[in-house]
Amino acid sequence: MKRKQFKSLYVHVPFCRKKCKYCDFFSGNFPQFKPHYRRALLRELSLRSPEFSQFPTIYFGGGTPSTMEPNFFEPILAKVGQFSEVTVEFNPEDVAKWKLRELSLIGVNRISLGVQSFSKERLKVLGRVQTPQENLKAVETVCSIFRNVSIDLIYGIPGQTVEEFLKDLKTAVSFPIKHISLYALTVYEETPLFREVASKRVELPPEETVFKMYSEAVSLLESHGLKRYEISNFAIPGFESKHNLTYWKLENYLGIGASAASFQTNRYWKNAGNLERYVESLERDELPVEEEETYTEEEVLKLKLIMGLRLTEGVNLKDLKLAEKFEEAVEKSERIKSILEEGLAEYRNGQLKLKGRGFFVSNSVISELVEFLF
Repeated sequence: MKRKQFKSLYVHVPFCRKKCKYCDFFSGNFPQFKPHYRRALLRELSLRSPEFSQFPTIYFGGGTPSTMEPNFFEPILAKVGQFSEVTVEFNPEDVAKWKLRELSLIGVNRISLGVQSFSKERLKVLGRVQTPQENLKAVETVCSIFRNVSIDLIYGIPGQTVEEFLKDLKTAVSFPIKHISLYALTVYEETPLFREVASKRVELPPEETVFKMYSEAVSLLESHGLKRYEISNFAIPGFESKHNLTYWKLENYLGIGASAASFQTNRYWKNAGNLERYVESLERDELPVEEEETYTEEEVLKLKLIMGLRLTEGVNLKDLKLAEKFEEAVEKSERIKSILEEGLAEYRNGQLKLKGRGFFVSNSVISELVEFLF
């Protein structure tokens, strides 16, 4: 099977000043590896050549990429060459005009700012280090230098009310922000927040309250021109994340850095999630792959369906040669019929997409739809 070129490059930067209570990404305070990490990333890119040429999009995520100086990013961008969208994730406490200006000069044209909340109490629950005032100042500063700005907000935080969350959103849309990602708080095991919830030191809002936060947020954002194009993502038309669309459309992406994942045609692999192993492998000119899997044609179709149904446009089952199979499932399965009749999903002219509350309970709806097709 012929391998297609990668559509995007993800660069994982695992360094953080302090790990947030809810975070389960591979990240932490690893100062001893900082001097070696850029060299390792550049070596990994070289070892991947000629598998890649140029990437339309590049995304520096983490961790906290904004803890790095601009000279960390420059040689990576220089090695890649041409690109249409380059995103760097920022934490508000790292925002400085000089840093933003230098990044814009070397090709960065999109900033994703991890605000999470404008409430002092909610920031404390999440274990964030910044204050509401620092968040406000950071958004103002970033918007003064970059035209393409995205911010992250979390809802469903212990103690959070619908009114408080909508206040956060109203604050956000008072700025010229082009993209907002809204994430329902997920409490992962092995995190401090999980232990706090399990011990009842903090209590999550009821599901109906969280649903109301989400549904009212959709209305508020769309009334301000930010259209929902994916379950958790809203954008002024033309400012959708080109990089993340690569994942949702299951196009080829390359991930470099410790714990970074890649997908190409039907092959998935993931790098070592250990900084020492990652750096030492590349010093020996060995690729630091820790996991690898080759998918069957049916498994690739299933992944395309799972990822594509996250998009508001949904998936064209005719293109995937699944339309006839789905129409048969509708006839045979009362559950599939009820999903459509309850307005959780819609099927029209071969296009299957989530609707209404289906976006909020997407995991279960997508799981049921996929189960009946495979």
